[in-house]
Amino acid sequence: MVIYVGRDGVLQTARLSEQLESMKSLCADLEWLRAGVVRPSLEELESAPLIDDYAFVQRGVTALQGKVTNHPLIGTTTAITSDLYVFAPDLGWARTFSRYYRLGSPSSAMAKWLF
Repeated sequence: MVIYVGRDGVLQTARLSEQLESMKSLCADLEWLRAGVVRPSLEELESAPLIDDYAFVQRGVTALQGKVTNHPLIGTTTAITSDLYVFAPDLGWARTFSRYYRLGSPSSAMAKWLF
């Protein structure tokens, strides 16, 4: 994320506020992991988008790419996630910068790497 401040010193505080809330949410989840709580609640997973036929991609950082279903912003489409922070394929979930994802099946290339 880059925060742009113009010559007049004005910045888009709505976007900054949104990013700060995402960062706080990620930090809280990482604190829970550090404390030994390894999985999101069933309610969080039930409402999380599903990513199927997924694989790692590199775009400066590691992310997932796959067929996303029921994403709150983009609906159902092929997409690349935000930065990947926690990957728990045996538990069926991943945590990116912005949200949890339920993991469906990995892509054939990814399945060879995982198993």
